[in-house]
Amino acid sequence: MRIFLLPISTKRALIYCQRIAQEPTGQPSLVDKIFKRAGDTWVKWEAGEKGWRKKVTEYGNQALKRISYQEWGLKSFPPLNQTVQAEELAANRKFPVFYPENIIAPDDVPKIIRRLASERKQLHWQRFLWSAIGIPVTAPFALIPV
Repeated sequence: MRIFLLPISTKRALIYCQRIAQEPTGQPSLVDKIFKRAGDTWVKWEAGEKGWRKKVTEYGNQALKRISYQEWGLKSFPPLNQTVQAEELAANRKFPVFYPENIIAPDDVPKIIRRLASERKQLHWQRFLWSAIGIPVTAPFALIPV
C-alpha cells in the first residue's frame, strides 16, 4: 500500500491510497461476488438508452458528484477490521508516504494526515444523530404500501 499526499492549496491536501495488487487466492468471497455483480449491473443500466434504469443511474451519479474530494480520498483506503489491525500492529509495518518535498515539509506530513483523518468526524457524527432521530418519524411510511 502506498499513500500519496497531494497539495491542492496552501491549506488543503488530497490523500490517496494505492493498493498493491495481490494475487487472488482461491475462490472469491461472497462479498466480492456481490460487489462485482452490483458493479456489472450498474454499468449495464448506465449503458441503456432510456427508461427507469437509466434514470436511476443518472440520479445516482448526481448524488455521487456531491461527495467531496476528501471523502473520495479516504474511500481509497482499505477497510480496517480487527484481524488486519492486529496483524499490522504485530508486524509494525509502516507504509511509504509520497509527497512533493519542495512544497510540504517532512515534519508537517503526520499533522496533515491526522487532520485529514479527523476533520470531518464531527460532520459524520452530526449526520448520524439526525438520521437516528429521523428513523422513528420515517419508519411508519416504510410500512405503508404504495
